[in-house]
Amino acid sequence: MSIFDLETERLMIREYKHDDFEERKQQDAEIWDQDDEDMSRSWLEWTISTYRELATLYQPPYGDYAVTLKSNGELIGSVGLVRSIIPWGVFDAAAPPEQRNLFSPEFGLYWAILPRYQAHGYATEAATAFVAAIFEKMGARRVVATTDYDNPASQKVMEKIGMTVQRNPHDEPFWFQVVGTLDHPLLRKNS
Repeated sequence: MSIFDLETERLMIREYKHDDFEERKQQDAEIWDQDDEDMSRSWLEWTISTYRELATLYQPPYGDYAVTLKSNGELIGSVGLVRSIIPWGVFDAAAPPEQRNLFSPEFGLYWAILPRYQAHGYATEAATAFVAAIFEKMGARRVVATTDYDNPASQKVMEKIGMTVQRNPHDEPFWFQVVGTLDHPLLRKNS
Protein backbone atom coordinates (compact mmCIF):
# COMPACT_ATOMS: atom_id res chain seq x y z
CA MET A 1 0.00 0.00 0.00
CA SER A 2 1.55 3.26 -1.04
CA ILE A 3 0.42 6.78 -0.37
CA PHE A 4 0.89 8.24 -3.80
CA ASP A 5 2.07 11.77 -4.47
CA LEU A 6 -0.39 14.18 -2.89
CA GLU A 7 -1.00 17.73 -4.01
CA THR A 8 -2.70 20.52 -2.10
CA GLU A 9 -3.18 24.17 -2.93
CA ARG A 10 0.37 25.06 -1.84
CA LEU A 11 2.14 21.77 -1.18
CA MET A 12 3.35 18.52 -2.67
CA ILE A 13 3.68 15.50 -0.42
CA ARG A 14 5.84 12.72 -1.78
CA GLU A 15 8.23 9.96 -0.87
CA TYR A 16 11.72 11.07 0.09
CA LYS A 17 14.42 10.50 -2.54
CA HIS A 18 18.21 10.43 -2.44
CA ASP A 19 18.38 13.97 -3.87
CA ASP A 20 16.76 15.24 -0.65
CA PHE A 21 19.84 14.51 1.47
CA GLU A 22 21.12 18.08 1.96
CA GLU A 23 17.67 19.47 2.73
CA ARG A 24 16.85 16.58 5.04
CA LYS A 25 20.15 17.03 6.87
CA GLN A 26 19.18 20.68 7.44
CA GLN A 27 15.73 19.59 8.63
CA ASP A 28 17.32 17.14 11.09
CA ALA A 29 19.43 19.96 12.53
CA GLU A 30 16.61 22.52 12.74
CA ILE A 31 13.72 20.35 13.91
CA TRP A 32 15.35 17.47 15.74
CA ASP A 33 18.51 19.24 16.94
CA GLN A 34 20.52 16.40 15.40
CA ASP A 35 23.57 17.40 13.39
CA ASP A 36 25.14 14.09 12.42
CA GLU A 37 25.60 13.64 8.68
CA ASP A 38 25.98 9.86 8.96
CA MET A 39 22.73 9.56 10.92
CA SER A 40 20.89 11.73 8.38
CA ARG A 41 22.21 9.63 5.51
CA SER A 42 21.34 6.39 7.30
CA TRP A 43 17.84 7.66 8.08
CA LEU A 44 17.27 8.64 4.44
CA GLU A 45 18.46 5.24 3.16
CA TRP A 46 16.27 3.43 5.67
CA THR A 47 13.25 5.60 4.82
CA ILE A 48 13.57 5.08 1.08
CA SER A 49 14.04 1.31 1.42
CA THR A 50 11.11 1.10 3.83
CA TYR A 51 8.68 2.38 1.17
CA ARG A 52 9.56 -0.58 -1.05
CA GLU A 53 9.78 -3.19 1.69
CA LEU A 54 6.46 -2.32 3.30
CA ALA A 55 4.73 -2.28 -0.10
CA THR A 56 6.21 -5.71 -0.89
CA LEU A 57 4.71 -7.04 2.35
CA TYR A 58 1.33 -5.34 1.70
CA GLN A 59 1.75 -3.33 4.88
CA PRO A 60 0.61 0.23 5.58
CA PRO A 61 2.95 2.91 4.26
CA TYR A 62 4.54 3.76 7.60
CA GLY A 63 7.26 6.38 7.55
CA ASP A 64 8.11 9.95 6.66
CA TYR A 65 6.99 11.73 3.53
CA ALA A 66 8.52 14.96 2.25
CA VAL A 67 6.42 18.11 2.41
CA THR A 68 7.55 20.53 -0.30
CA LEU A 69 6.36 23.89 -1.53
CA LYS A 70 4.58 23.58 -4.84
CA SER A 71 5.92 26.95 -5.96
CA ASN A 72 9.62 26.02 -5.86
CA GLY A 73 9.95 22.40 -4.68
CA GLU A 74 11.69 23.41 -1.43
CA LEU A 75 11.49 20.77 1.30
CA ILE A 76 9.84 22.39 4.34
CA GLY A 77 9.09 19.40 6.54
CA SER A 78 7.62 15.95 6.88
CA VAL A 79 4.30 14.28 7.45
CA GLY A 80 3.97 10.62 8.14
CA LEU A 81 2.43 7.55 9.62
CA VAL A 82 3.70 5.47 12.54
CA ARG A 83 2.46 2.55 14.57
CA SER A 84 1.14 4.30 17.64
CA ILE A 85 0.16 2.55 20.86
CA ILE A 86 -2.58 4.23 22.87
CA PRO A 87 -3.57 3.46 26.49
CA TRP A 88 -7.27 4.34 26.06
CA GLY A 89 -8.00 3.35 29.67
CA VAL A 90 -6.47 6.59 31.00
CA PHE A 91 -9.66 8.38 29.91
CA ASP A 92 -11.98 6.02 31.81
CA ALA A 93 -12.38 7.35 35.34
CA ALA A 94 -13.83 4.02 36.47
CA ALA A 95 -10.93 1.95 35.14
CA PRO A 96 -8.73 0.45 37.83
CA PRO A 97 -5.11 1.67 37.66
CA GLU A 98 -3.83 -1.69 36.41
CA GLN A 99 -6.14 -1.41 33.35
CA ARG A 100 -5.29 2.20 32.46
CA ASN A 101 -2.11 1.31 30.59
CA LEU A 102 -3.38 -1.51 28.41
CA PHE A 103 -2.41 -0.49 24.89
CA SER A 104 -4.20 -0.58 21.57
CA PRO A 105 -2.29 -0.16 18.27
CA GLU A 106 -3.46 2.69 16.04
CA PHE A 107 -2.43 4.52 12.88
CA GLY A 108 -0.44 7.46 14.23
CA LEU A 109 -0.18 10.64 12.20
CA TYR A 110 2.66 13.11 12.71
CA TRP A 111 4.04 16.24 11.14
CA ALA A 112 7.10 18.42 11.50
CA ILE A 113 7.55 21.73 9.69
CA LEU A 114 10.76 23.76 9.67
CA PRO A 115 10.51 26.63 12.19
CA ARG A 116 10.69 29.39 9.57
CA TYR A 117 7.63 27.88 7.81
CA GLN A 118 5.53 27.37 10.93
CA ALA A 119 2.39 29.45 11.62
CA HIS A 120 1.48 29.54 7.89
CA GLY A 121 -0.96 26.61 7.96
CA TYR A 122 1.40 24.18 6.22
CA ALA A 123 1.14 21.49 8.92
CA THR A 124 -2.65 21.64 8.79
CA GLU A 125 -2.66 21.51 5.00
CA ALA A 126 -0.24 18.56 4.87
CA ALA A 127 -1.98 16.66 7.69
CA THR A 128 -5.42 17.15 6.10
CA ALA A 129 -4.26 15.77 2.75
CA PHE A 130 -2.38 12.90 4.35
CA VAL A 131 -5.34 11.86 6.52
CA ALA A 132 -7.67 11.96 3.51
CA ALA A 133 -5.29 9.61 1.67
CA ILE A 134 -5.05 7.27 4.66
CA PHE A 135 -8.83 7.03 4.83
CA GLU A 136 -9.38 6.81 1.07
CA LYS A 137 -6.50 4.58 -0.01
CA MET A 138 -6.05 2.44 3.09
CA GLY A 139 -9.55 2.35 4.51
CA ALA A 140 -8.17 3.12 7.97
CA ARG A 141 -10.85 3.13 10.64
CA ARG A 142 -9.19 5.81 12.76
CA VAL A 143 -6.12 8.03 12.84
CA VAL A 144 -4.55 9.40 16.02
CA ALA A 145 -1.88 11.98 16.78
CA THR A 146 -0.11 12.58 20.07
CA THR A 147 1.81 15.50 21.49
CA ASP A 148 2.95 17.06 24.76
CA TYR A 149 0.91 19.29 27.07
CA ASP A 150 3.25 22.18 26.21
CA ASN A 151 2.80 21.95 22.43
CA PRO A 152 -0.29 24.09 21.75
CA ALA A 153 0.65 24.48 18.06
CA SER A 154 0.29 20.73 17.44
CA GLN A 155 -2.90 20.64 19.50
CA LYS A 156 -4.27 23.44 17.30
CA VAL A 157 -3.41 21.45 14.15
CA MET A 158 -5.26 18.47 15.64
CA GLU A 159 -8.34 20.63 16.20
CA LYS A 160 -8.14 22.23 12.73
CA ILE A 161 -8.11 18.86 10.98
CA GLY A 162 -11.18 17.81 12.95
CA MET A 163 -9.66 15.62 15.63
CA THR A 164 -11.24 15.18 19.03
CA VAL A 165 -8.47 16.20 21.45
CA GLN A 166 -8.13 14.64 24.91
CA ARG A 167 -5.64 15.25 27.71
CA ASN A 168 -4.35 12.41 29.85
CA PRO A 169 -5.46 13.23 33.41
CA HIS A 170 -2.77 10.96 34.88
CA ASP A 171 1.01 11.17 35.16
CA GLU A 172 1.46 7.81 33.43
CA PRO A 173 2.48 6.89 30.93
CA PHE A 174 4.77 9.92 30.96
CA TRP A 175 5.00 10.02 27.14
CA PHE A 176 1.22 9.98 26.60
CA GLN A 177 -0.04 13.47 27.36
CA VAL A 178 -2.40 14.68 24.61
CA VAL A 179 -4.09 12.61 21.90
CA GLY A 180 -6.19 13.66 18.92
CA THR A 181 -8.55 11.14 17.35
CA LEU A 182 -10.25 11.25 13.97
CA ASP A 183 -12.54 8.48 12.74
CA HIS A 184 -13.07 7.56 9.09
CA PRO A 185 -15.77 9.76 7.49
CA LEU A 186 -18.11 6.76 7.13
CA LEU A 187 -18.05 6.29 10.91
CA ARG A 188 -18.65 9.99 11.53
CA LYS A 189 -21.78 9.93 9.31
CA ASN A 190 -23.30 7.23 11.48
CA SER A 191 -22.65 8.86 14.84
